[in-house]
Amino acid sequence: MNLKGILSSSALFLVAALAFTACTGEDGADGINGVDGKNGKDGKDAKEVNVDSLADAIREDISEKFMDSLNKKPYIDTIYKEVFDNTLGDKWMDSVRNALLDSLKIASYDSLYDNLVDSIYNDIYEKNAIRSLDAYVWTHKEDIYGAFANQYPLMYKDFKNQKGEKSPVPVSIKVRNTCEKGIQCRWKKVTLKAWIEGVTDTSSTTEIVNPDTEALLSANLTFDTKYLYSLAAPKQEQIQIRAYANENDREILFYSKSEPTTIHPMQINGAEYAGVENRNWWNGVWVTPNMDSITTILDEVAKKLPGGVLKVYQKYEGDEDLVESSERVVKAVFEVLQSRNIKYIENDNAGSRGQKVNYPIEVLRTKQGVCNELSFLFASILEAAGFNVLLIKIPSHMFIGWETEKDGPIDFVETTMITDKNNTFVSANSIAITTYKEQVTTEARASGDAEITELSKVREYGILPNDIP
Repeated sequence: MNLKGILSSSALFLVAALAFTACTGEDGADGINGVDGKNGKDGKDAKEVNVDSLADAIREDISEKFMDSLNKKPYIDTIYKEVFDNTLGDKWMDSVRNALLDSLKIASYDSLYDNLVDSIYNDIYEKNAIRSLDAYVWTHKEDIYGAFANQYPLMYKDFKNQKGEKSPVPVSIKVRNTCEKGIQCRWKKVTLKAWIEGVTDTSSTTEIVNPDTEALLSANLTFDTKYLYSLAAPKQEQIQIRAYANENDREILFYSKSEPTTIHPMQINGAEYAGVENRNWWNGVWVTPNMDSITTILDEVAKKLPGGVLKVYQKYEGDEDLVESSERVVKAVFEVLQSRNIKYIENDNAGSRGQKVNYPIEVLRTKQGVCNELSFLFASILEAAGFNVLLIKIPSHMFIGWETEKDGPIDFVETTMITDKNNTFVSANSIAITTYKEQVTTEARASGDAEITELSKVREYGILPNDIP
């Protein structure tokens, strides 16, 4: 006899016993007959049985003890006796008699048997499928920065914590299959689903968890860009985490958790975990060559060049070499930006941990910026034009450089000098060269006090610009 057959016999006996106990009246007022004295299944007022009421009353006691008997006493007669004794025992009957009678008084018995047995069977099946599984949150990121959120899979690729352990971002769990090998035990297929309601898609990851082992499952969340763009201040959200066992094409939930996280605006360059490789390369998200206004700016630049044509790494007629022609183009960009009347003004911090950095399009709209924002603006235009651009970072300051010919010499410009109409490109070029020679030494670069970021390498690595609307 199989499991369903065993339960079927018990459930049938249960229904018969209760029917005998309840039928004491002649007119059906306190029994199971219909209100017209006929059997309930023929009466006009008969109703479907409330299977949930019956099942809830018996499943917990049956399922727990039934599964214990399966593991400890794998014999049909013993299993039957275990179910029988616990189903009709005095203690159990006292606690559930009223619930059963209430359901039976309004019952139609046509579907009682099958529904009750199926309900209990499915419940026992699900509990047995997940009884050896448990899980816990391994990592969850308490601060998610919108500037990097959709690029976290790249930023934290193969990331390990200070103990050398894998630590996926923004969320992961560890799942344990606690059953011991060789004792009615096998591998489990487990799925992790995670999401932030109204903020991300639902990430789904599936792994096999072998007996007496644990597996790490991580979620890569894709954030809604409109949501990220809309943030003007930090906002707390909840990361929803669910783990399911996959059995016979069914997902059976065995772990549910939510973890708080704060999502910061796109303009915040916040503190990421120590150990992220090429951390300054991520400044590249603020260099936006595809932003609005680029076409207009490049048209204005072209008008300042011989023949009204913008050439990059091509020599203009009359110039001695590509170095002179490249300098001619950068000078035109300097003068076009200078004509925008942008002022050197610090911005507010938006209430987040980290530095607020406005994007080039925002600098053009507000007509204000600081050294890194002005550098990102200048670099965006040069990258859009086709130059190989460099971000030069020194303590408390940033300016830019560019290759004067492909894979050739580097030249520099102090971008903050576009904020004063009295400054010339020649002086901005000269000051930047002096700063570079004095502060971007071999020693400074080795210590981290100075760093050169080549945008061409940043893009090859896969870091993309955040194109703010």
